[in-house]
Amino acid sequence: MMTKNFSIKTKFFIIILIPALILLFVIYLDYVHLSSLGSSAEHILSKNYKSIQTAQQIRQLMDENRNQILMALFQDSLTVQHDFMLNRNIPSLLTICRDNITEPGEKEIIDNLTEQYGKYDPLFSGFMDNHKNSIGVNEQFYEFLSLTASFISDLNHLVLINEKAMEAAEQQTKLIAGRALQYSMGLLLAAMLFTIIFSHILSSKVSRPLTKLARSLAGIKEGQGEYPQIPVTSHDEIGFLTSEFNRLFERLEIYDQLSADKLTAEKLKVRQAEEAKAQFVADLSHQLKTPMTSLSMSVGVLNEKANSLSEEKKLKLLKTAREDCFRLSTLINELVDIAKLEGRLRPRTKELLDIGKVIHECLRPLKNQAEERKIYLKIDIEPELPFIVIDSLRFPWVITNLVGNAMRYTDQGGRVTLKVDKHGNRLYFRCTDTGTGIEEKYLPKIFDRFTQFSEREKSGAIGLGLAIVKEIIEQHGGDITVESKVRKGTTFTFWVPVGSEEFNEKSTPD
Repeated sequence: MMTKNFSIKTKFFIIILIPALILLFVIYLDYVHLSSLGSSAEHILSKNYKSIQTAQQIRQLMDENRNQILMALFQDSLTVQHDFMLNRNIPSLLTICRDNITEPGEKEIIDNLTEQYGKYDPLFSGFMDNHKNSIGVNEQFYEFLSLTASFISDLNHLVLINEKAMEAAEQQTKLIAGRALQYSMGLLLAAMLFTIIFSHILSSKVSRPLTKLARSLAGIKEGQGEYPQIPVTSHDEIGFLTSEFNRLFERLEIYDQLSADKLTAEKLKVRQAEEAKAQFVADLSHQLKTPMTSLSMSVGVLNEKANSLSEEKKLKLLKTAREDCFRLSTLINELVDIAKLEGRLRPRTKELLDIGKVIHECLRPLKNQAEERKIYLKIDIEPELPFIVIDSLRFPWVITNLVGNAMRYTDQGGRVTLKVDKHGNRLYFRCTDTGTGIEEKYLPKIFDRFTQFSEREKSGAIGLGLAIVKEIIEQHGGDITVESKVRKGTTFTFWVPVGSEEFNEKSTPD
């Protein structure tokens, strides 16, 4: 059952992405808090500070005005120089205070200051207009001092309110900074804790199927015959790996079955070869014994009754003995040739040779036999064939064996043809005869060792020649086939490549 739809790469990406998002959120919160701190600092430095500064300027002017009036009282006249135009700045300074109202109670104080200044300014202006006259202690003088004291008291109160506001803003700034630090540390710790927990969970989920897969693989033993089907529990790389192992096990199971079948077939082939070999020994014994018995009888009769036999009878016995000797000679020669070829199982160094000359040289003895038996032997070789790389001992024997077999099973007056031509990168050889032919049921096994059939046993064949012919042709990189019809003849066709194999340079023709 599939339970996961994410690859391992995606899972690890998520592990990295989530803490990164948390860190990004922490950075955002820090930015918000720092912006808030900046706004708070701006509020402190601009609004409250300007109100305090303006109030202090007004208070300084009020103190200077009062000091001038008091000095004039003791000197009986205003003789001290004073920049009275500064007194006219008090309304504009009060306006500045009104424009920077930020705290509760400031408006009432500024309204009260404005109202008091409306009473204060006429009194002070009256004193200034009569500065040459002495200032007496009267009702106006006491009212002026009272208004000045009240004005300064309200200004002190205004400064106090703004100072407290600045202190509160400072406390608020510290609170926001502490809160930002707490949030940042808390989120960082949460991100670390989440990363640790999530990494542990994911690593467990990643390692669990790997461990299960490893245990399943460890439980497989060589030659047990059955391979497990590991359940696929995810769609990620581990699931893909598990599926590939299951496919591998399926292929191994098929391979084991094919190997077992092949081993069984090899055992059957070996057993059949042993049976064929045993049958071959029995047949060979029979083939040797029969002509030997016939030959012994013919020679014995001629030895014991030569004087009493007619000439016709003597000639018949001599002819029989000659045929028996020929059969024995054929069997022995084939055994000797095959023994020589079997003794040269390892491939020999090949040589670059003219195939036309090779064919004419190896078939020269068979031409004489064909003339004696009145069989027409035709050699048809395409002109200007390229030189080919062949085994100078074994390859000519292939030609001799095929042509010799064709002549052996062709009656007097028959025809044997060897045709050689080139098609593409191959040389094709066709040996055709008009002899007795081979039954169709024997054709599939004609190239097996120790195969004998039909009347061919009587000709002295021992059943190894065609098998060795096939082996030699395959060693040259080619193949051989056969077509035959009973009483119409047989055609053996084989080909070898016109390649560039290694050869003995000493044998290269000039």
